[in-house]
Amino acid sequence: MLPISSAQNPTIKLIRSLSDKKGRREAGLFVAEGLTMLERAEDLGWEPAYLVATKPVRMFDGVKPFIITEKLMAELSAQNNPHDVLGVFPQRWQPHPAKAGNWLALEEIRDPGNLGTIIRTADAASAAGIILVGDCCDPYAAECVRASTGSIFAVPVTRMPQQSFIDFLKAWPGDSVATRMDAKQDFRRPYQAPSLVVMGSEARGLSDSISSACKVKVRIPMKSGVESLNVATAAALLLYQLS
Repeated sequence: MLPISSAQNPTIKLIRSLSDKKGRREAGLFVAEGLTMLERAEDLGWEPAYLVATKPVRMFDGVKPFIITEKLMAELSAQNNPHDVLGVFPQRWQPHPAKAGNWLALEEIRDPGNLGTIIRTADAASAAGIILVGDCCDPYAAECVRASTGSIFAVPVTRMPQQSFIDFLKAWPGDSVATRMDAKQDFRRPYQAPSLVVMGSEARGLSDSISSACKVKVRIPMKSGVESLNVATAAALLLYQLS
């Protein structure tokens, strides 16, 4: 059988639509590229809705790959050097965060590369999951998935409106920890488990309404003249302080 070469193929058109946030939202799907990424998905029990490759592959029992031309794969890929295989997976949103383990909440984070790096770090630090608060970037965007290096398949992600999250904070059984530049306490301190670290956006930081609902407020000390840390770096410091 000849490989698919037409961009008008219905499956190919669907996959192309997933490069857009609206397309991902309507389909409830996302794309992950590369053998290493897909092996992580398989190990964690995910199954693709579609498997697309430029040559036959043996992955995901019972899932037959669509074989396409390298030219068409280059058109589908979000990378400069396309992989030989990609998978299309159903999105998974945790319905509500469990009040156990250490969680990280991010208010209105907008950079998908930062979010993907944070997901990767949360996985490495054995965090229970991530809560996206308010208007955040899409964790299933190609840049975020790529930056997560497969941890998007391992870390539960949930989303909450700001007011719902404030109500959730009030009932959190352990320490809820707001990170703020003007906080008095150093982040290098013990915390009562389960801990929930709350961080703000790259541009504006954490809102006063959410910060006020947290039990503990901490800062990361920095040399005079340094404006701030990248949010992914700050998240790594806090998550490893908890672990």
